[in-house]
Amino acid sequence: MYLNNLFVFGTLLPGLENYRRFVEAYKPEVHVARTTGTMYYLPEDGYPVVTTDGDGEIKGVMFVTRELPVILPQIDEIQKYTGVDSQSHLIREIRDVELVETGEVVKAHMYLWPRSKTEWLKEHGIVIPDGDWARFLRELKKD
Repeated sequence: MYLNNLFVFGTLLPGLENYRRFVEAYKPEVHVARTTGTMYYLPEDGYPVVTTDGDGEIKGVMFVTRELPVILPQIDEIQKYTGVDSQSHLIREIRDVELVETGEVVKAHMYLWPRSKTEWLKEHGIVIPDGDWARFLRELKKD
């Protein structure tokens, strides 16, 4: 399915390095959005990942741009997404995302932790209970 929507919650958020590197030049529409799942912090890697397990809120933004076919292959590379779940670090799925301002639910691409690696994640990751990476980063910098 082809979509112009990408939901992000971590290093691709506006203002962060990967946003500047891969997205900013395309000037996408940016909508505050949320979805459900569980967010984990990977301390050894320094970034968050999300699983579809759980019904917690994942806070982020949705980018809308016709340039997504140009952007996604670049992001696939940094997320180590190959199209084959067992050979990918993260997988890309189309998920329901709620736009905070309007309450509208739309479909968007989203990078997720593979279900086959959930047990490893539960042992090595740290749950971010409120699903808010930007807040978590601010708290980390205070310490």
